Amino acid sequence: MIPACFSEYRSKILVLNEAAEWSLLRKWTLSEVYRIKLAGGESRIIKWGSSEMAEEAGIYRDLVQPLQIKAPRISEFVQLENSGVMVMEDVGEHNVEQQPHPAYFLEAAKELARLRTRAASLLERTLSPETVEAYSVSAEDFLKLLNDLLNSEQLAGNEGLSRLAKTLPNALEKLYRTVPNSIVHHDYHAKNLVIQENGITPIDWANAYLSPHLGDLYCLMKEAHARSQATRSELLSAYLEASDLHASDLRWQLPIGGICWLVKTLHWLVYGGTDIIPGSEAWIPDLVQDVEYLYAEII
Repeated sequence: MIPACFSEYRSKILVLNEAAEWSLLRKWTLSEVYRIKLAGGESRIIKWGSSEMAEEAGIYRDLVQPLQIKAPRISEFVQLENSGVMVMEDVGEHNVEQQPHPAYFLEAAKELARLRTRAASLLERTLSPETVEAYSVSAEDFLKLLNDLLNSEQLAGNEGLSRLAKTLPNALEKLYRTVPNSIVHHDYHAKNLVIQENGITPIDWANAYLSPHLGDLYCLMKEAHARSQATRSELLSAYLEASDLHASDLRWQLPIGGICWLVKTLHWLVYGGTDIIPGSEAWIPDLVQDVEYLYAEII
């Protein structure tokens, strides 16, 4: 039986009527994701999104594909008034969250280095100035997000964030002046890293944007520490092996990237994200604590 959110799309996306089996992968307030099996044995990933979650197809079209990122192919996308449905290639059933072996985390670090290097080299040659502007998150944007947090009901006057507000401008100025712009996945977690015979394929690019920061590597390292025996040193070495960075550059970029990721994520949660993901308000104290840890690394 076709899930209710797809019912008004049946006449526009014929594959919905051909599905012999539906398997729920994720269900949030504004997003539902299923794997469907067709009568011939093939499978597809079907994503429904409402409001901001319906913008993912544009990110694939405008950023992921032009920058030659290793990602699932989109075969169909239909958008109605306030929602959209995307039919995607099924790149595999097993991810690094399900199989948290150190080797997979190390390969994910290498894949991140490769995709960031590729995106940085292609960005100015393949994207229009209008596209770059539309998807870029600037240093000033991050400072505004931080200021919004300090004025929010939940985090107003937070001491750790207040200290960060005095230090972050200089750190971001150096980052944006010396590091090339690239793509940020912003959800580079084990659940979004599919295991294939030829390596790791990142999926779910719904939150991607352009920025020089290395928040994706910070996220990967946090999760590797929690889920596997892959060490920080091994992950840094794997990333360096596939990039053209020097170790000293990576060391100072990493905490700044983590702070950028945390500030943007906290802003999303505080200003509506907790309504989308049930129970996510419980994440906020730990994320604020992580900001304080990283602040100590950049002062």
